[in-house]
Amino acid sequence: MYKNGEIILVNLNPQKNDEAGKIRPCVIVSDSEINDILDLVTIIPCTTNILGSGLFRIGLKPRDNLEKECEVMIEQIRGISKKRILNSLGFVNNEELLKIQTGLKALLSL
Repeated sequence: MYKNGEIILVNLNPQKNDEAGKIRPCVIVSDSEINDILDLVTIIPCTTNILGSGLFRIGLKPRDNLEKECEVMIEQIRGISKKRILNSLGFVNNEELLKIQTGLKALLSL
């Protein structure tokens, strides 16, 4: 149902401390087959507060139902209940997914 690399709209409220909150786009980074089994998906929230792409910030241009330019905030990775997902906004492309995976590997020392 939910696929790796899919951009989804998620309700991240309530937020705690430095967590990203609000209703915002997120990118699914968990495996598509595992997403079919578990009631959780692993996501990375996006922000429209553009700092500039780098290892932990990956820029996304508008596409499909993603209406605004945003950045994927690699350091904000987390697991969420599928009940928080509001709808699908599209997919990242292969180049963007590779950059996200590279950032995750650096963040998690993999």
